[in-house]
Amino acid sequence: MLVSAIADEGFEPIPALDGQHALRTALAIEPRAIVLDLGLPDLDGAEFARAYRAQKGVDAPIVVVSARSDAEAIAKHIGARAVIRKPFDVGELIARLRTTMHPRSATA
Repeated sequence: MLVSAIADEGFEPIPALDGQHALRTALAIEPRAIVLDLGLPDLDGAEFARAYRAQKGVDAPIVVVSARSDAEAIAKHIGARAVIRKPFDVGELIARLRTTMHPRSATA
């Protein structure tokens, strides 16, 4: 449902089933933004972000989606641009993605 909603807004979402798949995909395609759940099945979201950021030349903005009580602290530590607490409205995620990907035009 989330992938469809994001696609309906003109984005090109590429879902990943787990953290390792997400990391391989993100490094291969150089996404414009990453929506990151901190609770990935095989790799903690923070570990994903550290591994992703460790690669030279990759710097897609990260939007963290999480129900964890420490989500804001983790997001700050990994350099995420936004945090959305679960449960959330898809419209909020879309708005955050637009702002994160186009920070100047979102305020103009």
